[in-house]
Amino acid sequence: MKRRVWPAVVAAAPASSAAAHGQVLSAVKHKPRHRPPHKHKPKPSPTRNHGSPSQRPTSPGAITTSSSPRPSTISPSASPTGSQSWGWCSSDAFGTWNTSDGFDLYNNEWNSSGHPGPQRICGNSGRDWELSQPGAQLLQSMTSSYAENMNAVAGTDAEPAYDIWINDLSKEVMFWVDNHGQTPAGSKVATVTLGGLTWNYYETSGYYAFVLNHNATTSTVDLLAGIKYLMSRGALSGNDKLWQVNFGFEVCSTAGHPEPFTVSNYTLASS
Repeated sequence: MKRRVWPAVVAAAPASSAAAHGQVLSAVKHKPRHRPPHKHKPKPSPTRNHGSPSQRPTSPGAITTSSSPRPSTISPSASPTGSQSWGWCSSDAFGTWNTSDGFDLYNNEWNSSGHPGPQRICGNSGRDWELSQPGAQLLQSMTSSYAENMNAVAGTDAEPAYDIWINDLSKEVMFWVDNHGQTPAGSKVATVTLGGLTWNYYETSGYYAFVLNHNATTSTVDLLAGIKYLMSRGALSGNDKLWQVNFGFEVCSTAGHPEPFTVSNYTLASS
């Protein structure tokens, strides 16, 4: 019986930029009412012909936007970068501080369910406070290194791969690095060189796969080069948001044999 597991090493990409949804109300005598969050229809998990993991990590990460992971701490002694020191800071949605001069500092980030991005409020009193929205930075690089061993046998039907999600789970980009018996969904439409490696490129609606033209149990992959290639084809645009970067195994069969799948020396770096 075929089975599929996905013991992915998850490197959550940073959240997208803070848009106009984030608001701050401060210096008010009474706590304001929460604005109701926008309602979004749930999106079904995508599928493809060769199957997909039954569960995906749901932590937001964060194509063109990626700076630093979304902060979520309240610290009474936090100090932002720069010369100013603050007695209190919060990046939590609805983070509130009752100041000693009778005011509430309130991080009224009411649409955080739409993942608008980080918003931080800091202050010393109701008269002395600051809001910061770091905003987005264009990715200049995103590379990853890995070493893996599937201990493959004659009937192994599996592949280790990078699995990148765009706009929540609406678009999927994969980099297959050591393929045993699998074929991506869609059709092969090109052969491309990315970061010095040659890939066979497959695509279908919302799914894009780069399959290394030789199996490599260890390598360094230029993930951003693949993203830029998809943008050049019009498959992705500057409005798309990087959601997750994962690495792991898609396993269909081990031919009835016990088979350990191992990963070592995994790194993910972006700037």
